[in-house]
Amino acid sequence: MQPMVFQPIKDTRETAIFPFIRKIDLMSSNSYILSAQNQIALIDPGGLEDQSDLLIREIDLLQDENPRPTVVYLTHVHIDHWIQIHRMMASLPAKQTFVAAQKAGALALECGDCNLTLASLLGKSIKGVSVPIKLLSGAGPDHASFDRAWENRDFADRSAIDLNGWNYEYATDSIGILDGLVLQSQTISLGGGDTLEIFHTPGHSPDSISLRAGPLLFLGDLFFAPNPGTAGAYGWNRQDFMNSILKVIWVLENRPIDICFSGHGRAIDVQTAKKTLEVLYSDAATLENIEEITPQWAKRTSAFAQDLMNELERTFTIIAGRLVYVSHMLSTLEEDAEAKEIDRLLDMQVMDDLFSEFHAFAAQLRAGRRLDIELVHKAGQVVGKLDRIVQREKLSSFLDKSLLSRACRLLSDYAIIYRGYRPPYYVSYVNVNRLIRDILEQLLEKPYDEQAILDAESDEDYRRALSYRIAYVNLFDGIHFTCESGSDDIFARMDRERFSDTFADILERFAGGGAKEIKIAVARNDAWVTIRIAAKGEMQSHPLAQTARFMERSLALSGGLLEILCEEEGPALEIELSGLGEEWPS
Repeated sequence: MQPMVFQPIKDTRETAIFPFIRKIDLMSSNSYILSAQNQIALIDPGGLEDQSDLLIREIDLLQDENPRPTVVYLTHVHIDHWIQIHRMMASLPAKQTFVAAQKAGALALECGDCNLTLASLLGKSIKGVSVPIKLLSGAGPDHASFDRAWENRDFADRSAIDLNGWNYEYATDSIGILDGLVLQSQTISLGGGDTLEIFHTPGHSPDSISLRAGPLLFLGDLFFAPNPGTAGAYGWNRQDFMNSILKVIWVLENRPIDICFSGHGRAIDVQTAKKTLEVLYSDAATLENIEEITPQWAKRTSAFAQDLMNELERTFTIIAGRLVYVSHMLSTLEEDAEAKEIDRLLDMQVMDDLFSEFHAFAAQLRAGRRLDIELVHKAGQVVGKLDRIVQREKLSSFLDKSLLSRACRLLSDYAIIYRGYRPPYYVSYVNVNRLIRDILEQLLEKPYDEQAILDAESDEDYRRALSYRIAYVNLFDGIHFTCESGSDDIFARMDRERFSDTFADILERFAGGGAKEIKIAVARNDAWVTIRIAAKGEMQSHPLAQTARFMERSLALSGGLLEILCEEEGPALEIELSGLGEEWPS
């Protein structure tokens, strides 16, 4: 079906469709004009002025040919689907233009509810909208005689609403489709024997509806409801959404549907729609206890995304630098095949483009031209692409695993937070002094075996061992470590793996910042364990000065609190962890 042009709808007598289909974003939905004998139906006027102006022009042309009422049907009242309605109502004949929405959405529009409309999440203010047609809310005030095509249908309730002298005719029904699952429907006369069938399909929002005109089914945002940054928004209900999927699958199997139109993006055929809905049902089943997507969540996650993207760029720059050096050295040693293989491991041009694109987006946010929730979604896109680029298994053959593990953890953490969950926290009570000794041993020990290069049994083993050796950089060469502790048996509550990774990262930053001496002291004070790191050397600034917020969050995820200290002798910091008293066994 062609966009931006009227075309007849198959299996209807006189109804035609004009699909306005646009790229997927947060600013506006798709729109659809249905031209029928007795009414013009506009499904979702959208959120952009130029889109609204085009729709108004098309409706004006239809009115010139055949004057009749226009009904604006909202698949749901999220602001990107309807905010241009005031502009349209001012441009179209007021006495012949009416808004229709499911009852919950209608009430939200009339009272200017910024939560259900997601206006607050998108930083918008709204004015109330009169909604004379409250869909799926029971019988209207007056009964009407339906034409002959309707009299042969067995509806539970047939009614009409008097709208400035125009009878808006409809019939309501409730269909039992599964044990305990009822599909509420409403059928509206379009004239000439054509109808518009409406189904209540909540979940994405309580007022979500789907509409059928002949073989076309309009599903609003059903396909997007479980998406990260969408599931959990005000009005989201997982069980309702799963039930609505079952209802729509029933409609696809029991109504003559050919094409499904979404609130965003392109149309799809019925078989693709069914397969997609089955996958969405499985996805939704896992979305228990996700966080509510609020303006505060968006602001918090946006700040985290910006910090995380800086860390990802830093980490992947280090990884790329080591790979470039290994490739260069292998070429020098005439190991050209292996050098080329390493060059293919990480496409830094693609990565640079992704980071540049994100930073430009963040600059727009700071300038007030973007919203926090938009940046949250942008970061989700970038992280998804980075995750697909990183060849973990191959990279682990050339790089020390801690660096690669750190990058992968950053990607995973954002994916989890974006999905609406908190990153996992695997708590245990850990002997702090023993753990610090283990971390230092791993950092100071060479991760390669010189003998493995000499004893390699094949050319491939030799090249891999040699590459690993070349890639190794000893950050702590020439640095003197001192460790002090009041007792060997000091236990603290933490996520051991996360803490180890963050602690090693901190030490590496101190080393990279010019530290020549690093002193680590562990002390217990009642219910708290304090780890103090102090450094001396030619250090121009605190190694964590630019990443304080990120480090505070990283330590919080492992169970610690961070305080950054700038002292006369040099930069320092303290980490506090929940500890245990003497009763804990050694």
